[in-house]
Order: sequence, then C-alpha cells, then structure tokens
Amino acid sequence: MILVAVGTYIHGFDELVAAADAAAAELGLAGFAQIGHSRFAPRQLAWERFLTPAQMADRMATARLVICHGGVGLLGEAMRAAKPIIVMPRRGRPTAQSPAGDQTALVGRLAERHPILVCEAPGELVGLVRASIARGLEPQRYDLASDVPELVASFLARTSSSQPSTALRPKRSARSW
Repeated sequence: MILVAVGTYIHGFDELVAAADAAAAELGLAGFAQIGHSRFAPRQLAWERFLTPAQMADRMATARLVICHGGVGLLGEAMRAAKPIIVMPRRGRPTAQSPAGDQTALVGRLAERHPILVCEAPGELVGLVRASIARGLEPQRYDLASDVPELVASFLARTSSSQPSTALRPKRSARSW
C-alpha cells in the first residue's frame, strides 16, 4: 500500500495528488492519500483531507511506500518510520498568495545523503513508483544521528566556565525601556 501526503498547506498540492492517483491506477496499486486543501479528489486511492497525528502514524506504519511533498515534517516522519520515500518538492518563491517556500534545496540535500527519490515533474512519478517496486519496498536506513545536542552542551560549558554568569543576562530588560 502507498501513502500519499501533502500536508496542510492552504493551496493543497493538486499536481502531486493527481500524479499519485494516476500512478496508482496505472500500476494497479492500493493506497491512501491525505490531500489537505487540494481540489483534486483521487479516484483510485482512498482519501481524507486531514489526519490527526495518531491517524497519520497509523497510516505511515502500514505503508510500504511514502509519496509526499518536501516538507520537513512529513519527510521526518517517513524517515523515522524507515519507509522508502518519493518526494515531489513544492517549487517557487513564497508570495503573499502562496507562502509555501521552495522545497527543492532541502529535498536535494536530503537526497544527496539518503535513499530518497526526487520527482521533478508529475509525469515522472509513475516511473519512480515502478522503480521503487522493482527494487523491493524494504525498510530503508536513514542516518538520523545529530551532533547538535553535544555542540550546544559544549558551547554552554565553555561559555559558563569562562565568563561570570552575569554575562548571559540581558543588559536591559523590556521593562527598562
């Protein structure tokens, strides 16, 4: 089963939902789509507009393949769940009417380091799904280790041992203005 997810962006992501539904129909795949505010309603895939975090976790756990936009939330969930991922990033500069930023830089960096397939155009999706199936939809290994906690602890240890504690206090508070 595939899981398609576009998040909660106010304009939806019709291109992704339509391409995933077409791929599922062409390949005879069952699946579920979280379509958010998208106008396109899938015909092949079961769908809901929004899911609670628990519902999304349940869908993620049963999915064999995740197809999603390039948002860090959904990508992080899919990576932590060790799912094969195909991502179609949102593109374009943020505007007042379309505040979702371009996701290509984030997606590109993640794809350099992890086994994530990037769908550059809706017409490519069926081929990427077919390739994913051909490779086997085995759990993926994503190296999610981070040295940020150690860096912060080291910085704080250096700062607090080399300067008196008053150095970390603001010189003026909001009340002193």
